[in-house]
Amino acid sequence: MFLIKNLTRVSPSTSSSILTRFRNSGSSSSSSYTLASRFCTAQETQIQSPASNGVDRSQYEGLRPTREGEKPRVVVLGSGWAGCRLMKGIDTNLYDVVCVSPRNHMVFTPLLASTCVGTLEFRSVAEPISRIQPAISREPGSYFFLANCSRLDPDAHEVHCETFTDGLDTLKPWKFKIAYDKLVVASGAEASTFGIHGVMENAIFLREVHHAQEIRRKLLLNLMLSDTPGIAKEEKQRLLHCVVVGGGPTGVEFSGELSDFIMKDVRQRYAHVKDDIHVTLIEARDILSSFDDRLRRYAIKQLNKSGVRFVRGIVKDVQPQKLILDDGTEVPYGLLVWSTGVGPSPFVRSLGLPKDPTGRIGIDEWMRVPSVQDVFAIGDCSGYLETTGKPTLPALAQLREKANTWRIS
Repeated sequence: MFLIKNLTRVSPSTSSSILTRFRNSGSSSSSSYTLASRFCTAQETQIQSPASNGVDRSQYEGLRPTREGEKPRVVVLGSGWAGCRLMKGIDTNLYDVVCVSPRNHMVFTPLLASTCVGTLEFRSVAEPISRIQPAISREPGSYFFLANCSRLDPDAHEVHCETFTDGLDTLKPWKFKIAYDKLVVASGAEASTFGIHGVMENAIFLREVHHAQEIRRKLLLNLMLSDTPGIAKEEKQRLLHCVVVGGGPTGVEFSGELSDFIMKDVRQRYAHVKDDIHVTLIEARDILSSFDDRLRRYAIKQLNKSGVRFVRGIVKDVQPQKLILDDGTEVPYGLLVWSTGVGPSPFVRSLGLPKDPTGRIGIDEWMRVPSVQDVFAIGDCSGYLETTGKPTLPALAQLREKANTWRIS
């Protein structure tokens, strides 16, 4: 159970008595909440108290600050492992939960590789946020917003957001604000490209459901095209060459799934191309370098047995049909999957908060951001400050389960 105690209130009518203890108000008080009372527009003039930074909050579009007698609001940025584990454990009889994320579901990332080759369906690895925390779709004070957070204003206890339109030109992004009592940043990380030219344009990552869909579509398309009459031998081999860059857990897992697909399905259904399709795994160092040596040896043995080729090298350039290694070797490919780890997202880098040595949001042992009040950071977007003496934890899903041991206090 997640415990949130001694909650700091942000009340429009009070500034000194901000430490208030809340009791479970039951269904009688929650029934008085309405959408109209929660949302404010630019024309609303009920909020007349200026924020501490001098900004007039009477012109407020979005969710206004909570008032006395209302449940305090916990805003969660992100719908990944850490954010969803937190939302699942919050007692919504005591607190309202607002989630802001560009996706309305959680992805079980360890099984994404299986969806690329048809072992699992995409819906099997995605869980809607409203099912993880039912209060988001039932309680009048809890919401999910399909949006990105663009700015954090800790002085005013607000986050500035912009709706996520997925690149649709027909929809104009809408900007709004959300007032919070407690803010939990769980926005995750993004795939690391190390500034290598051509990665974003030509490679496919494996972090979201739409990435797995794109890999599956391209893999099947290449299988079809490679059997076209009159196609050159070199072009056929290029189309059927699947290259995975990165020997971490995701890269090794996907290489294994792909090799199983080739042995069990391709050789039966695509007999004309079965001898030309190959999988190459490129890694600058040893694969699974952060794991026990016995596990590494076992993984290498199994992948070798299934026909995965290993190439040790550093990618220097990625072109539409080939990549170039640091020694000048050219590797043609039909499918390129990039899995070289993660790093801080542009949003995390833009925040004026202390950072850990890797550039993630710096936190103490209670997941608090020391320089600001009522702001916490969990998951891949956070890391321990050097002053704590704790090492940065690896980006593993098992660590998210430890979230139920900390408290917001």
